[in-house]
Amino acid sequence: MAEPSEKQPESAVEQAREQERRQFRRIATRIEGRIVFAGVDAECLIHEMSASGAIVEVVPLPALGADIALDVPDVGFARGIAKRYPEPHLVSVDLATPPARRDRLTDRLILAAFRHPPLPASDE
Repeated sequence: MAEPSEKQPESAVEQAREQERRQFRRIATRIEGRIVFAGVDAECLIHEMSASGAIVEVVPLPALGADIALDVPDVGFARGIAKRYPEPHLVSVDLATPPARRDRLTDRLILAAFRHPPLPASDE
């Protein structure tokens, strides 16, 4: 008989979200794009992106929970929700990419990342 787990079981929805998050590795980039939210249409810089999320640099920052539209050149258009602020001027966006578009978006993102690689890390 199995030992009882000390961790509380997650709901089926939480388990599905966590599994989905692990399926799509974020790809480091430096792509200049556009972001639209709550009447703001601004240029932005996409630092990381996957089929299910992105880290975006933008000023002003959207409110947490705000609906986001993200236009990424050579990748496409995505919609999502602002989830957290990992650093000043950065917002983490959960993207609502339909399953039928995920593979194609990932392929385009990989190609775009080669054209727009992230800056090399500085040695401190």
